[in-house]
Amino acid sequence: MQKSIVWEGLHLDTEEHCAVNYTDTGIVVRSEIEGWAGTKAVYVDYVLELKLNWTVKCIDIRFTVGTEAQHFDFEHTEAGWVDNNGGDCAEFAECNYVDISLTPFTNSLAVNGLKLQDGQQTEVEVLYFDILAGEVRKDTQRYTRLTDGLYRFENEGGNFSADITVDADGFVTHYPQLFKMLIPH
Repeated sequence: MQKSIVWEGLHLDTEEHCAVNYTDTGIVVRSEIEGWAGTKAVYVDYVLELKLNWTVKCIDIRFTVGTEAQHFDFEHTEAGWVDNNGGDCAEFAECNYVDISLTPFTNSLAVNGLKLQDGQQTEVEVLYFDILAGEVRKDTQRYTRLTDGLYRFENEGGNFSADITVDADGFVTHYPQLFKMLIPH
C-alpha cells in the first residue's frame, strides 16, 4: 500500500511531495522538498526506512541550501546509531526517532509509534536534522495526545509548542503557522 502526500510550508515558501510505502517488513518513505528560505533556494531529498513500529532503521538526507550541498546518512543498529559518513554518534544512543526541520512528516513517527491515549504524554529523544543550519543534534521532544487527531508538540526546554492536527493515519494535516496538508491520497 502507498500513500502520497503534499504539504505546503506556511512559514517558509516550500512544498513537499512525500510517498509512504508500507511493506510486510517495514515502511519506506521517500520525499522531496523544494522552495525558498528567505532569499536562498532549498532542495531536500530524504529516504527513511522504518520498522513496523515506526522507529527508524536508516535515514539518508541530501540537501542544498543556496549553493551549499550536504549529505547525512545514518543507520540505527542494535549497537546504536552509525554515521555512514564517519561522524561520532555516541550522544545519539537513546534516540529512536528523527526530526527533519523542514517537514511535518517526522512528527508522524512519534504519533504512530507511541500510541498515546487521550491526555497521555511522553518525552522522546530524537536525532534532529536542522537543514537550514546544516547540522544534526540530539533533541528532547514531548508529545501529548489531547484528543483523537490532536497532539501538542513541545521541543527541548519548552521554547516551542504547537497543537498539531493529524489524520486517521497519523499524518499532519495542520501544523499552525508551519505546514498544511494539500493532498492526501
